[in-house]
Amino acid sequence: MELDRPIKPSDLMHATLRRRPFSHAEYLYEWKFDGFRCLVEKFHDEVTITSRQGKSFNRSFPEIVEAVAAVPGDFVWDSELAIGDGRGSVSFSRMLKRLSTVSPRSVPAAVRRDPARIFVFDMLLSGARDLRGLELTERKTHLRNAFENTAQLVYVTHVEAVGELVFEQVMLHDFEGMVAKRKSSTYARGRSTNWFKIKNPRYSRPAALGFGHTSE
Repeated sequence: MELDRPIKPSDLMHATLRRRPFSHAEYLYEWKFDGFRCLVEKFHDEVTITSRQGKSFNRSFPEIVEAVAAVPGDFVWDSELAIGDGRGSVSFSRMLKRLSTVSPRSVPAAVRRDPARIFVFDMLLSGARDLRGLELTERKTHLRNAFENTAQLVYVTHVEAVGELVFEQVMLHDFEGMVAKRKSSTYARGRSTNWFKIKNPRYSRPAALGFGHTSE
């Protein structure tokens, strides 16, 4: 039975590109992982992992589906699906290989060879409650209380105010970039200037900096 989905991939909030990092007391800063943006939904016993284009990832990533199913309650999360630490061309190429693996015969070996993880950074629904009208800091609190980190599920931590310092770490550790989010912002569909993405110009996978990667 197809679920009546209260939130769709077209409802995702998207960051506006900004060239230079900045520091501001009203913002929190997160590392940007190099994977595929996805909507994670759990209602009763049904779990769906969906790309921003509306493609289901369930068949290719059963270990993620299983991990989400083990979390109590019903919810919708905003997240990034990646392999390993979500950095560099090797992790991304392994991610593409996993995405193309859908045969029931091939998937178990792919899971063992290249286990995936989902980096969760926002919570949109908790049970029957729509959290999108809450400030970002409140939504992050709900999210942090929703699950414990595992090998497959990772809560995306953040640092407040010191964006330029965070960006130094982005370059040092070869992350794709960082996302700056206004702490008081509600969750609104589409492109927003309450969220900014700043890309790492030295990133080891140059395609992520241009038109070769639209995962956001």
